[in-house]
Amino acid sequence: MRGLLPAALALVLAGAVPAAAQDLFELEVFEFGTTPKGTYGIGLHTNGVPQPDTDGDASASAHRPVHLSAEVLRGWTGRFDTAVFVQTAPFGASAGRWFAGGHVRAKVAMVDEPAFPFKIALSGEYGFNRPSWDDELQTFEVTPILERRMGRMSVILNPSMELVVQGDEGQSPDPSFAIAARTGWSFNDSLSVAVDYFSRSGTTRHLAADDPAHHLIFPTVDVELNHGWTLSLGAGHCITSSEPWVFRSMLGFAFAP
Repeated sequence: MRGLLPAALALVLAGAVPAAAQDLFELEVFEFGTTPKGTYGIGLHTNGVPQPDTDGDASASAHRPVHLSAEVLRGWTGRFDTAVFVQTAPFGASAGRWFAGGHVRAKVAMVDEPAFPFKIALSGEYGFNRPSWDDELQTFEVTPILERRMGRMSVILNPSMELVVQGDEGQSPDPSFAIAARTGWSFNDSLSVAVDYFSRSGTTRHLAADDPAHHLIFPTVDVELNHGWTLSLGAGHCITSSEPWVFRSMLGFAFAP
């Protein structure tokens, strides 16, 4: 997903970490740009690892090896779009494999002035999870988007805060902080490379590293194809624990009816 084509059919081979650390169905660094007015996007996200670990923690193994999820985006104005994301894991053992949950998201582009060092946008997301996949049954997440482009180079930051609206057995854990980031380099209008980073850092009550947190690094190659198609290929690894390699590909399409 790049530029004015943030709609993605994503083949994201992920799922190497427990749900408490990262969203296993969608690993994405949000860009400042919104879907153009009147434009739609349809996406397919697939997550997995080449050799899932079936001997480790049961809750982690339940998320492996493959996820298939669908996303629909729509641009309403030049600065506002919405998305609906539905999560499945058809090859998993969980009873909720055909519907693991989903979320609805809205994004607004707020600041785009040369006097500011960053372009600023804001994303708000309400998520629903099946108990077999995540004990955080309903969540609300707010993500500021900070983006700076300097010639061929780009830097994007996504600090976010997640509030658990409904937890398992009525529990409501403290809000937690997470961060995603991207550094990219464009060779031309069609080809670029990037490094993506994902991590959860702590809670509002205990501003310290979260014990189950994982830190993932993804080197990525992005290609913009003809007629609204985009392709992204990458492989990543957890740098703070011994986990399988994560493979990720992203195929995106946007269209205006």
